Amino acid sequence: MVYDDPQPPPPGFTATLLAALAAALTVGLFFGLADALVADVRNWPPTGMVGYLGCYAAAVMSYCALGAALLLPAGLVLHPFLARHGSRVRLRRLLVLGITMMAEIYWWTRPYVFYGHSSVSPERLGAALVQGLVAWGLALVAARLLLRLPTNAHRAIRLLALACVVGGLFFVRSEAALVENRGALNDRNRDLPNVMLVIVDALRADHLACYGSERVATPNIDALAERGVLLENCFAQAPYTWTSFGSILTGKYPRKHGLVAQKPGAQMEPNVTLPYHLKTAQLKGTDERLRDIDYAAGTFMTGALSHGSGLARGFDAYSEAMMGHDLVQMDSQWSRFRSELLLWLFKNKLQQRVDSSLVVTTARGWLREHRDRRWMAMVHLYSTHTPYDPPGEFKDDYLDPTYAGPIESFYAEHRYALEEGKYEPTDADVERIRDLYAAGTAQADAMIGELVAELDDLGVLEDTLILVTSDHGEDLGEWRPIGAEGDSTDTRYWEHNHMWGTNLRVPMVMANTRLLPHGKRITELVETIDFLPTICDLLGLELPTEDGVMEVDGQSFLPLILGVERGETDDYVAKRYTYCENNFFISIQDVRHKLIVPRLLLLDEDAEALFASKEWVRLYDLERDPEESVNIFSKGGAELRRLWEALREYDSSMPEPKYRMTERDREQVQMLKNLGYAGGIDPGANAEDSRKSEEDEGN
Repeated sequence: MVYDDPQPPPPGFTATLLAALAAALTVGLFFGLADALVADVRNWPPTGMVGYLGCYAAAVMSYCALGAALLLPAGLVLHPFLARHGSRVRLRRLLVLGITMMAEIYWWTRPYVFYGHSSVSPERLGAALVQGLVAWGLALVAARLLLRLPTNAHRAIRLLALACVVGGLFFVRSEAALVENRGALNDRNRDLPNVMLVIVDALRADHLACYGSERVATPNIDALAERGVLLENCFAQAPYTWTSFGSILTGKYPRKHGLVAQKPGAQMEPNVTLPYHLKTAQLKGTDERLRDIDYAAGTFMTGALSHGSGLARGFDAYSEAMMGHDLVQMDSQWSRFRSELLLWLFKNKLQQRVDSSLVVTTARGWLREHRDRRWMAMVHLYSTHTPYDPPGEFKDDYLDPTYAGPIESFYAEHRYALEEGKYEPTDADVERIRDLYAAGTAQADAMIGELVAELDDLGVLEDTLILVTSDHGEDLGEWRPIGAEGDSTDTRYWEHNHMWGTNLRVPMVMANTRLLPHGKRITELVETIDFLPTICDLLGLELPTEDGVMEVDGQSFLPLILGVERGETDDYVAKRYTYCENNFFISIQDVRHKLIVPRLLLLDEDAEALFASKEWVRLYDLERDPEESVNIFSKGGAELRRLWEALREYDSSMPEPKYRMTERDREQVQMLKNLGYAGGIDPGANAEDSRKSEEDEGN
């Protein structure tokens, strides 16, 4: 192409299409290299020269493809307006258009410009318009500067872009081959089941029909309970997400696995997680061990959960809807690198706009790819966590059409307003919020139904052990006492990070025709740390050990499930207590009583005297007072002393919390705040802050 050709342009679309292609290659090269550099710095730097060259080339390839997809049709549309101009002017104008459309100002200013507002809110749309004008002005300058380069420089730019396209294609293809054999059936894994762990964030057990709820229809979870096992009294080890997930995946109490802080930068030290164990465990009664290739493991995450917390150890693939990460294959440098490119982040966010269950859609696609392999999948659903804003088809079934109040959805910012007294909710408002939560519960049940139906369609339902549970429950405006014994002051509690039973009791339903009986209900106390050893027991795997010492705190409850048939109940020592802790309190409970004490009390040298003073210590009779509304500390007697001594023994057996902190990330800070974790959750908070926050139990 000649840029100073004074002759009229040739007729037809040829010159315009060539200019559009040249503009696409030029813009694709510069934007691809710039975005690749940012991705390199942000998270996943490639390793080795081939990895670096391949990832950068594939990034340029992606942007060149986008540029061509935008500018070739644009050139056809604009051709009547460009036809009277020479090639140089056509190129300049298409460069301006390409740079403006692909400018990243809007994306990178999100944490600073109306963060947390909907992308279609008037504020964000106005900001987008202003930033679009800024991008257009910068594009005019950039295009003129580019066209001042000599003709040979333009040829070199296009040739380099084409080389990146070709090299990127070969690199992406070679990377795809690296993940094709995981989970292939062999003599070690052929007789083992697939494992699907579905964790519905903030799901209350008492909102499921199979747990006695008459408020919400949950036919899919109910069907799993009918053909499987339901645990009536299962309790979480922490009332917030990261720490509870740590206990579920490792079988350890929080201060054993170490992820006791939920704040930007907190990361769990390497632990044996369930997916990791499925790749390394010894088969019972043999010298054979499972190997890394024996299970393909994928995790599909929403909300605040992320691979950066250390919870994804052992998973080969992950997606993070909240962070905008499409499915990432850990074996592929390109897949990891691509997850941080703006082009793919933006694609994921657009998909979420049109698919409210994108996590399930992604999981189903992954399941289809692994239909003939052995796999473990963890699906994290979020419709029962704030924001309570389910799709219309679920709202229609649960929201009162006569409600005339201001609440159409319920976000963390709304909870702040309620707790700070900026708005006093009416009874109708509270019911509205509860109806939104009920609709979210129905949505979660529907998504679980999609997953089960996918397994059935693939013909692997009977080969899959399905577990449905939650990391913690939720408070929905229940009135609770906020003071010490005798204080009659009550307040409404919202969301989680409280020590009430509505937060700690979680559902647990398991189903598999070959491994489990039908319609079994277990009433004994069980903790979420018991999931991993129970799965190991079902699959015939030894528990994780280190230097011959068992690493997990949980115990298998399989004898409770199969005891009647096998006469093995005498071999099972019933769990006497369950324990839970957040950043301010520790609780212990048995089948009848529950004791809650401040963490700081157990750290004090004069703990016995402080305990006797009753300050902030709470004892509840769960049989007579299931709502935990009457503190009976003074009437506790021997029961109180027994629980106190058992709690001190538990506390003294725990190591000091260990977690690694890295540089804070502004976006993650804001994300956690928007989800209701203002400032994060950190048991290492100083005593003064802890004392100030005890009244609302850290929420």
